[in-house]
Amino acid sequence: MISMEDQDFSDCSIIMINLDGLRKDRIQKCPTLRTIKEDNIYFSKMISVSPYTLAAHHSIFSGLYPSQNGVDAYYHMFRFKEDIKTFTEILKEKGYFTKADVISENIIPKRGFDEVGTFDEKSTDFGDRHSEIIKKISDKEKFFLFLHYEGVHSRLMADIMKKYDPKNNEDEYFENIEENNNRYDSYLKDCDKYVQAIKKTILEISKEKKIIVIWFADHGTSTGERKGEKFYGVYTYDYTINSFCMIEFPSKLNKVIDTQCSLLDFFPLMMNLSGGEQFNDKTLPGKNLIKLINSKERIEEEPIFVETGGLYGYWPSPKRHNIFCVRHNDLKLIYNDSNTSWEFYNLILDPKEKNNIYNETDLKIKELKEKLINFLNLNKIENNLIKE
Repeated sequence: MISMEDQDFSDCSIIMINLDGLRKDRIQKCPTLRTIKEDNIYFSKMISVSPYTLAAHHSIFSGLYPSQNGVDAYYHMFRFKEDIKTFTEILKEKGYFTKADVISENIIPKRGFDEVGTFDEKSTDFGDRHSEIIKKISDKEKFFLFLHYEGVHSRLMADIMKKYDPKNNEDEYFENIEENNNRYDSYLKDCDKYVQAIKKTILEISKEKKIIVIWFADHGTSTGERKGEKFYGVYTYDYTINSFCMIEFPSKLNKVIDTQCSLLDFFPLMMNLSGGEQFNDKTLPGKNLIKLINSKERIEEEPIFVETGGLYGYWPSPKRHNIFCVRHNDLKLIYNDSNTSWEFYNLILDPKEKNNIYNETDLKIKELKEKLINFLNLNKIENNLIKE
């Protein structure tokens, strides 16, 4: 593998593609995406700091947790703090032409974008639309393009809502896991067809331009694993928060990185790629992904926090986040503020989080609990915990 140690990517254009709601465990069923994974840099533990798109996107562009940037609930889309500078603004200052194509202008912070396009998810051919956008923007000397693929997400929502009341937690949906998985898998052929179309278009323009392509999912999707969550955004279990990222560089780089990372790490990544220098802003919680790529030894993991408040479920909370977790070294502690309950999982021994082994006297649990409570207090997150 070619080292990135001394490489300067500041003359490269960047395309970032969100495969909204694509589960990590379905990559193997998408042949084109699987090949991209195998041939490039693959981050296998890219943790979403909030498992729904609105909060996830604002965290990506700000490099801050939802509770830090203001978009900390479904109904807080207009509360993105004024004093926050997005990485798009910085890229624009560095001479990039910046464009996004998303389902709604409200789904991302628009600061720093030269153009923001929107689409009708019900009628859009994403492959044709985004291929055409890539061809047009390739005329720019240097660009950043953010593309939002909604094919899996929109079809899932439409199909489930046709058959079930999303506000009802009836047993029928949650007792039909096989049917739910088959329904979800039926969307994968079109998803991979989209990836194939975009890959082909990028290969064509890369003959003339240096392109870095980032493929990722902002969150996964439930297929009925936990009662109360038909889609995503209600809980913080790994099927929605443990996502993925793949990066294609102009010079062929191939590596699997199984160190825990998060969506917050995209901010320092953009600074490193665009600046030609190592970015190290200690005011931001994100880590240096370039350092992870270059390292020959495993780098010690840092805890990652996740916060959410669902539209539907047992404890819907669209006005504020009400479920939180800390994930560190394959251990996870979850706190549900609606009923002040705790859950603890060893993700190596129990990857599907079936066995809650919370014990308030356990030293590891105490340590994680202290970290999570500090996170809540530091960010002034409303909660019902009784302070001792």
